[in-house]
Amino acid sequence: MRILYSLPAIVMCGGVVHFFQVAKRLARKGHLVTIQAPRIEDLGMLPELPDSVRVIPLRKVTSNLYTLPSEGAPLAFLRGFRDLTWGIRNIARQIPPDTEIIHSGFHPNTEAAHLARKKGWWRGRILEGMHMDPETFLVESYRKRYAWLFKDSPRKADHILTVCEPLKERLSRYGVPVTNVRNGVDPIFLETPPAGARRQFPGFVLYSGAISRRKGIDTLLEAFARLRDRFPGLRLVLTGRGSWEQFYRGLAERLGVLSAVDYRGVVTPAELISLMDACSVFAFPSWSEGFGLPPLEAMARGCAVVTTPTEGSLQYVRDGKNCLLIQPGDTHGLAESIGAILGNPDLARSLGEEGRATAVGYTWDKVADRTEAAMLVEWEQIAR
Repeated sequence: MRILYSLPAIVMCGGVVHFFQVAKRLARKGHLVTIQAPRIEDLGMLPELPDSVRVIPLRKVTSNLYTLPSEGAPLAFLRGFRDLTWGIRNIARQIPPDTEIIHSGFHPNTEAAHLARKKGWWRGRILEGMHMDPETFLVESYRKRYAWLFKDSPRKADHILTVCEPLKERLSRYGVPVTNVRNGVDPIFLETPPAGARRQFPGFVLYSGAISRRKGIDTLLEAFARLRDRFPGLRLVLTGRGSWEQFYRGLAERLGVLSAVDYRGVVTPAELISLMDACSVFAFPSWSEGFGLPPLEAMARGCAVVTTPTEGSLQYVRDGKNCLLIQPGDTHGLAESIGAILGNPDLARSLGEEGRATAVGYTWDKVADRTEAAMLVEWEQIAR
């Protein structure tokens, strides 16, 4: 099959990691894979692609289509709004006409693929990767004022690919086939931890993911502030892209913990593995996840994980077995759970061993097989 991954941006996030992991495996299976995106930022941080996979920047569209800047930054807002409206046609015109399958990464890409097919610029099938419910994620991405732009986009796909069973059931409301392809763990996370890696107690608490309210960063900082009295030498390391400078740095300063917080920004997989191997606890207090890949990656490295029972993570978390669970927004519960691990290295070791055993069952090869099967179902429709 000739497959185009039409992505809203190439940035380090769970969705793009998923697309890259599957794309590389589809290419190894002999499919012709191309990736297009308007903005390419973190290519060197993402899973390495085979030479046969072409990554092509889109012309005349330059915004990260996952989000829309605030009106408070008028130039960035107007550029983003332009790319999310008139820019859809530019994306559509750049779809290679011999493409058979488009794996759309987000609603604007689905709109572009649908427009191109409607105009007769290409003929093929559209599969959209949908890892969060649009009813909530559209508002998070574009705010209520502009979410209506893509309200009906999922209905324009021929097939939806998602990552957990509860979300699969809800997305059936769009009236198109939905397949749960799940998520996987990169084999590099399952390699034996380096012999020299030693988890120090209290050491540091690690978080990896977007720096945003949905991920519970305010809850994490407030819990960390409570822990500092009990564990004076404890540090917090944050990795990922987001609103550190705009908001959370100030919150850390107001809480009196800024000097103990180490914000690393986006890190390479190798750097993340080194941090996971050295941390005392991996904390991920998210409010909602379609799957929640970082805790599973941390489990693969034998980390003691504290996280929340979100719709997606409930596919693999087991409270008291492979992690400790707290409710979203529960600052006290998060501080207590982290403290319980810091005060009990045997508990940390037990959680890490069970977590690693859990992670072994999630492979990207299986995800690619499920994705390929769904694509072949749609590909067969082209010849009819």
